[in-house]
Amino acid sequence: MHIQCWLLAVLALISVATCTIFAEETETSPTINTTYIDNELNNAKKPNIVIILADDLGTGDVPFFWNGLETSKVQMPHLQQLADKGITFTDAHSSPLCAPSRYMLLSGNYPHRGSKVFGTWNINSGFNQFTKYQKSIAETLRTAGYETAVFGKWHLGGKVPPDGIQNEDGNLRNLITEEGHDWTLPLIEGPGYLGFDRSYITTAGIQSPPYSFFRDDFLTTTPSNAKYWNGGTHQMTHGESVIIKRKAGEGDPSWDSSAYDMILVNETNAFIDNHLEKRPNDPFFAYVALGAVHAPHSPADVYLDGSPIKNQYEIAHLDMLGAMDKAVGSIVSMIEEKNLAEETIIIFASDNGGLNKVATVNTGHRTSGPLRGAKRDIWEGGHRVPFIIRYDSKFKAGVKRKKMVGLNDIYATICELVGIDIPVGSAQDSVSFASYIMKAKNKQGLRKYLGMFQLDPSRAWQHAIRKGNLKLVHHPQNNTYEAYNLKKDISETKNIIDKPWVRKKIPAMFEVLKKIGPCPDHNDHVGHFSVSGLGEDHNCEWFQQDGERCEQHIEGELLCPSICSRFRTKCYQHGMYGNIFSL
Repeated sequence: MHIQCWLLAVLALISVATCTIFAEETETSPTINTTYIDNELNNAKKPNIVIILADDLGTGDVPFFWNGLETSKVQMPHLQQLADKGITFTDAHSSPLCAPSRYMLLSGNYPHRGSKVFGTWNINSGFNQFTKYQKSIAETLRTAGYETAVFGKWHLGGKVPPDGIQNEDGNLRNLITEEGHDWTLPLIEGPGYLGFDRSYITTAGIQSPPYSFFRDDFLTTTPSNAKYWNGGTHQMTHGESVIIKRKAGEGDPSWDSSAYDMILVNETNAFIDNHLEKRPNDPFFAYVALGAVHAPHSPADVYLDGSPIKNQYEIAHLDMLGAMDKAVGSIVSMIEEKNLAEETIIIFASDNGGLNKVATVNTGHRTSGPLRGAKRDIWEGGHRVPFIIRYDSKFKAGVKRKKMVGLNDIYATICELVGIDIPVGSAQDSVSFASYIMKAKNKQGLRKYLGMFQLDPSRAWQHAIRKGNLKLVHHPQNNTYEAYNLKKDISETKNIIDKPWVRKKIPAMFEVLKKIGPCPDHNDHVGHFSVSGLGEDHNCEWFQQDGERCEQHIEGELLCPSICSRFRTKCYQHGMYGNIFSL
C-alpha cells in the first residue's frame, strides 16, 4: 500500500499541471503587458510557437553573446534584433552532440531516457528514439488544438518501410534503391508518429544519405530516379553542393546542400500561410531545424533576397554563419509581416557547442568564446549554447537571464506558458522556467541540478553535474574527478577538486548524477505496485516476463532498473559506477 502511494506521488510530480496561475506583474513598463500570460489565455487563443534550432552553433559564434568580448568575425544583425526584442539566456545547455540534443528538446528528457543511450541518428532496422510511453512536445501540443510541423534535420530515427534496412551491414549508401525497401509506404515512426501534422525533413540534415527530403513521412524521390552522389563538390543551381567523402550515397537528382536552409524558410512560410487560411482560429507549432552550420560547409552564392553569401568571409564555415543569420531573419520577418509577433513565442537555440577546428589560427574567430572545449566535449564549450526567447508585448525586450536551463526544460516551459498538462511518463527531466522568463526575481522552482552526458560509444564516456556555479566532472574509465567554480573560472582552467568546501559538496552531487544518469545505482522494488493504465497490481517479475512492457510503462524504469535499464551492460563496460569516496 505504501509503495502505491509513493508511486502515485511520483507520477503526480511527473504529470503535474504546468498551468500555474502567476501573481499579477507589479513592475510596469510602457512596452510590456503587465498581465501574465496565464491570465490572458483564459480569454484568448493560445500563442503560436516557433522553435528555430541551429546546428553546431557555439556561443562565441554569436557576436553579441559575450558582452563585448570579440569572439566572432561574423555579423549577425537578425539574431541581434531577435535578442533586442527578446530575452537571452546566458547559461543554457544542450547535449554535446546533435542527435541526443534533438531528443532532449522534443522529449523533455536527458538523452539516455530514449531507446539508445547515444540517441538514434538515422533511419534503421529498429525504431525512433522515443519509447512508447513518451509523448513529444508536438504530440502534447496537438492534443491541445495546435497544428504542428517540422522542417529540416530529423536525427530521431525511424524504420525503413516495410521491415527496416535490408542490407546486412546497415549502411545507408544505397538506401533508396535497396531491394526490399518499399518507398510507396511512409517512414515508420517518423514525424507523423511523434505528433507532427506536417513535415518536410531529411533524416540526417545535410551530412548523410539519403540525400532526399521526406514530405509528411513519404520519400519525395522516385527510386528509379535516384542518383548516387559521390563525395566531393557538385555545381548546382544555387551554388556548390558538397557531399562528405565518407558519406557518399543515394539521393535526389536535384539535391543541393547549399540551398538547404532556404528550402526550409520557404516551407515554413508556406505552412504558416496555409494554416492561417484553413485553421485561423487554432494556434500552430513549427519546429525549424536548420542545416547551418554543420559540415559540409557549402554556402549558397546568394540568399533568397539576392544578397551575397559566399566569399563574404575568409572561410566557408564563416559564410555559413552569415547564411544562418539570414535564415533566422527570414523566419522572424514572416512572423512580423503576418502580424503574428504578439501572438507567437519565438525560440532560438543551438543543438550543441561550435566547431573549434575552424578556430582560428587564421581567422581570429573563436567559436566557443572564452569557454573550454567545443562540440563533443563535456566542457562548457561542448554544451553551453545560445538561447533566445521572444514574445512581443508579453516578455520583456532586450534583457538577459543568468540562471541555468537546459533544452529539456523547454517542454515544461511551453506547457506552462500555454496552459496545458504534461502527459504521464513524459518530460521526466523538464523543469519549467516560465515564471523566471516573466521576471528575473522569480527564481523559485528553477532547477537546482543540471546533468551533462557525453555518451559517444566511440569515446570514453564522461558525465558532469552542475549545482549553481559548481561543476563536477567524472571520468568513469579511470574514476577520476574534476571540479570548477564557473563563476570565477568560466574557462574551466583551475581544478578545485581538492578544496575542502568542494569535497563536502560533491558526494551529494555525485549521488544526484547517478540517479539522473543512464546507470541508476539502486535496487529493484520488492513487492507489488500499480502500473499506469492497467489499474491492477504488478511487480518486477511481471516486467521480466515481457521486455516490451518496459517500453510501455514508466514504472519499469522507475522501480525495476535491473530489468528495465536499457544500458546496464554498457554502464559496466564504461565503468559508470564510480566510487566518489575514492577521492
